[in-house]
Amino acid sequence: MVDSITVKDVARQASVSVGTVSRVFNNHSNVSEEIRDRVLKAASDVGYNRLVTKDPPSNNVRHIKEIGFLFYSPLHNGTAINNPFWPYILNGVEREARQSHIKVIYQDIGEAKETPQEILATIQDMKLGGILLVGPADHETIYLLKRLNIPIVLIANHIPGISINSVICDEFEGALMAMNYLIKHGHRQIAFIDGSTIHGSTATSKFYAVERRKIGYRTALIDAGLPELIEPGNLGATGGYQAGQQLLKRNANFTALFCANDETAIGAMQALREAGRRIPEDVSIIGFDDIAMAAHLTPALTTIRVNKEALGSIAVKQLLELAKDPSAISTSTVLDVELIERDSVRRVI
Repeated sequence: MVDSITVKDVARQASVSVGTVSRVFNNHSNVSEEIRDRVLKAASDVGYNRLVTKDPPSNNVRHIKEIGFLFYSPLHNGTAINNPFWPYILNGVEREARQSHIKVIYQDIGEAKETPQEILATIQDMKLGGILLVGPADHETIYLLKRLNIPIVLIANHIPGISINSVICDEFEGALMAMNYLIKHGHRQIAFIDGSTIHGSTATSKFYAVERRKIGYRTALIDAGLPELIEPGNLGATGGYQAGQQLLKRNANFTALFCANDETAIGAMQALREAGRRIPEDVSIIGFDDIAMAAHLTPALTTIRVNKEALGSIAVKQLLELAKDPSAISTSTVLDVELIERDSVRRVI
């Protein structure tokens, strides 16, 4: 009887496993079209009529096989691979992609920024099913990539006014945590080494993530009725060192220093030591990101921890959802951050 036909019979007819038949019947994306057609034909041949009740896959659904981890930064401080922050995001991306049998291709597109057609041609040749655009890409780069009509998710970046998915951490709240921690420890003269301004070849733009940190710094000072003291930086150790020197040359009075990221803090610590300033006895320092070396500095750096691997993992999930429904409303996912107390901050009596 027809009712006695089972999934095992379909699998035997199609020369595949029972698990493969189940994935086909439940519209899983990790099944090739050839296998899918073979299983459905086998089901028809043996008279199996209890196929999945879900709707068949829409023709608009993209079955992603490869995604691009495209890194773009105009900061000129190296590639994502040799940076202490971005590789952790790439690890999260690769771990999540592996679960869906998706290949990840890394590409640094920063140097090709001045030749838009070369960027488009390069990415088209990669035959990507989705793009993770990583780093502080500007409006022009994002609009350029959107022309490819490929699902795109921004990582650690957000561009107000552009309809595009993004995954970021709570930069503003993290800065408030850092500042309130310093203020509660009695500090009333707190400097900030910035890194939010990007000087490109054509214009000056803002690095959204660090701009939000600066806004958090200013908000905490306004709430506490304290003055601000901001020195420009470039988010690297060299920039932090130079900014620290400039603060000292200005004879600025500060008992604490909040840095836009941990690399900046590392450079600033060197500048302070060379000037005979002790940390934290003379100047307390707090960073942002919690890169691996932060815990091994002397003194160990108090900082704001960003779950970097989660940024990558969630971005892949968001990209897969976008591939299923390209017309879905764009969303931004904001991850919580955490204050990590170490030894670089002292209480002012």
